[in-house]
Amino acid sequence: MTLSETEIRILPDHIANQIAAGEVVQRPESIIKELVENSLDAGADTIAVVVRGAGKNFIHIIDNGKGMGKDDLLLAPKRHATSKIKTSEDLQRITTLGFRGEALASICAVAQVELRSRRRTITADRDNEATNEAPDETIGWKLLSEPLREPVLEPCAMDAGTQVFVRNLFFNVPARRKFLRSDLTEFRHISDTMTRFALGHPNVRFVFYDDDALIYDLQPADLKHRIEDVLSSRFADAILPVYYTDAINNSAITITGFIGQPIFAKKSKTEQFLYLNGRTITSRQLSHAIMSAYEHLIDHSSYPPFVLFITMDVERVDVNVHPQKHEVKFDDDRSIYSALRRAVSEALSQSNLTPQAEFRQMAESPFEKFRLTPNTSNNESFTQANTDDTVLVNRLTGEILDPASHTGMNERSYDRSPYQGSESYRADPQQRRMSNREVSAYQALFGEDKNDAFANASNARQSSYATPTTAPIHQSDNFASQQVVSPPRFLWQLHKKYIMMQTSKGLVVVDQHAAHERILYERALKAMNEDFKYGQELLFPVHITLTPSEVTLVQELRDDLTMLGFQLVLDGQNVAISGVPADVRNGHEEEALRELLEQYHEYQELRHTNTRDNLAASFGCRSAIRTGDALSIQEMRQLVDDLYATSMPYACPHGRPIIIEFPLEEFDRRFGRTS
Repeated sequence: MTLSETEIRILPDHIANQIAAGEVVQRPESIIKELVENSLDAGADTIAVVVRGAGKNFIHIIDNGKGMGKDDLLLAPKRHATSKIKTSEDLQRITTLGFRGEALASICAVAQVELRSRRRTITADRDNEATNEAPDETIGWKLLSEPLREPVLEPCAMDAGTQVFVRNLFFNVPARRKFLRSDLTEFRHISDTMTRFALGHPNVRFVFYDDDALIYDLQPADLKHRIEDVLSSRFADAILPVYYTDAINNSAITITGFIGQPIFAKKSKTEQFLYLNGRTITSRQLSHAIMSAYEHLIDHSSYPPFVLFITMDVERVDVNVHPQKHEVKFDDDRSIYSALRRAVSEALSQSNLTPQAEFRQMAESPFEKFRLTPNTSNNESFTQANTDDTVLVNRLTGEILDPASHTGMNERSYDRSPYQGSESYRADPQQRRMSNREVSAYQALFGEDKNDAFANASNARQSSYATPTTAPIHQSDNFASQQVVSPPRFLWQLHKKYIMMQTSKGLVVVDQHAAHERILYERALKAMNEDFKYGQELLFPVHITLTPSEVTLVQELRDDLTMLGFQLVLDGQNVAISGVPADVRNGHEEEALRELLEQYHEYQELRHTNTRDNLAASFGCRSAIRTGDALSIQEMRQLVDDLYATSMPYACPHGRPIIIEFPLEEFDRRFGRTS
C-alpha cells in the first residue's frame, strides 16, 4: 500500500479545533465561564457580562485586569497558548482558575471573536529597578479572529483591561447550534454560572446585563452581604457561620463560609455552593460529608443550603481531571471528608442545633365520652351522673368501654371536631362540620351510621376536599369496579406515614404523601390541559424577591403557571403573588412557588416529558401532605376516596407505588391457618 493509499490521515487544524472545542464549549454558558475565569486570573476587581439572545448571538465580557500587549494578543487565540504554567512542575501547583490554554482557541474555532486589550498602567519603583516591568503601552490593540481566516490586528483606543466579543456561536457548526435549548433555558444556565462566580468572589464587582436589562450590579462586600444580595435575605437570615482549621499531614486546611439551618433544608440542591481554593467544584464525596453532619437533623430527601470554601495546599489536589475543571482529586480523600464533616458539625453544635429526644405526650387520653340517647336540651352537658346513657370510645381502636368501670380517664366532649388542630389536609369546610342532630357513638366517632357505611362509601368517592372552586376528578371506570372501600372504622394511620384499611380480601396500605401527590398531579394537569378554574385569589398580595434564575424560569413557565392557578406580577426580580392554586395552604404561597420552581428545575434533568407534565408533577410533589402530618379519620377517608377517583391510583407521577395489598391468605399462611 503506497503512502497515497493510506486510510489514516492527519485532520486539518480547523477540524481538529472544532472537535477539541466540543469538550470546552458546550453552550453559551461555557464561554462565559471560561472568559470570566480569565478575567479573575488577570486580577480584575470589576467584571461586566452582557449577553444577547441568551449568548447565542452575542456575548461581551469586560474587565479591568492587567490586560495584554500586542504580542500577547496575537498568541492568545492559539491552542495551548497560556500564561498560567511554564513547566511540568507547575501542573503540580496550579493556583489559577485556567491553565490549559484551550479556552480562547476553542471559542475562536466555533464563533466570530474580537479581542481588545490594553495593559494596565504600571508605576515604576525608582528605588528598586528590579521591579520595573516592560514599558507600558499607551494604546490598546484589537484582534479579529474567525475560523478559516487569518487574524487581523489593529490599534484601538480603550481603557486598561480586556474586552472579549463573541458573536454567532456555532455559526460554522450548525449541527451543534440546533441542539442548543431555548433562550430562556440557556439564559438560566448563564445566570446559574454568574451566581456561582458572584458568591465565590465577593470582593469583585459583577455587572450582569441581559440585552439592555440590568440583572444586577453587585458591589464588593463581605460574604454574608454578598449571599444576601445574590440569594435574598431569606437565606442570609437563616445561615450559620463556619470556621474550621486543622493540619492534615503537616499541611494546613481551612474551611470557611456559611451553612443553612436544618429547618431551611430544601428538596433540591440549587443552593449548595462548594469552592476549593476559589474554584467552584462538584464532589459527591464532599457533599455526602456535609449531609452526614446533618444526619439527625434533616430527612434524607432534603438538602441543606451552604456556601463553603476549602483552602488547602495546591499540591495536594489535582484539578487537571476534566476540561470543565469542575471535578478534582485529593491525595487524602478521607482526611478532607472528615475535616469538612467536623467543620459543619461544629457549626451546628455551637448553634445548639443538636437532635432533641422526642417523648410521646400522654396528657390526653384516647378515650372520649359519647351519649347514646338524644340530648333533651342544647345546654345540657355531661356530668358524672350521666353514666347510664354514655359510653367511652377509644378513637384509636374503636373499643367501647363502660364508663362506670373506667373512671378517672381524661375524657373529651363528644362534639369536638376531629379536624381541630389538623391543617395538613385541606378538607372541604362543609365536610368538617359535625351535624347538630342527635348522633350515636359510632356516628360521632366516624361521621356516619354503621349501617350506612357501605352504602355511603361509593357516594363519598365523588366528594372533593379542595375548595369549592376546584372541579372534581371523576372516577375512572377501569378501577371503579375493582375496589372495595372498607368501613371507615377500620382506617388508621401508621407512624403518620401510611394509611391502613381493611378490604373484603385483606389489608391495604396507602402511602399518604404519594397518594396526595397523585391527586394533585392529576388536578394540576387537568387544570392546564382543560383550562378550568383551579386558583384562589389572595386578599393581600404576597411580595417576594426571586433570583435571576428563578425569574427566567417564571418567564418560561408564565402561561402554564397562570393556568395552574398562580397570578404573578413581575417587576424585575420582584414578584407579587396575587393568586395561588386552590390546594396551596394559607401562609405558604411563597414557599409553594419557590419549591415548585426548584422541583421543576430538577425534573428537567430527570424526567424527559413535556413542560406541563413536569410542572404538574412538581406541584404535586411539593404541595402534597408529607410524612409526619397527622390526619384525622375523615381526612384519611377523603384522601382514599379521592385517590380511587384518579385515573391511576396505584403509582405516583414518579412511578413509586402508592398502594400495597396484603391478601388475607398471606396472613393465614403466616399464622399457619389452613382456612
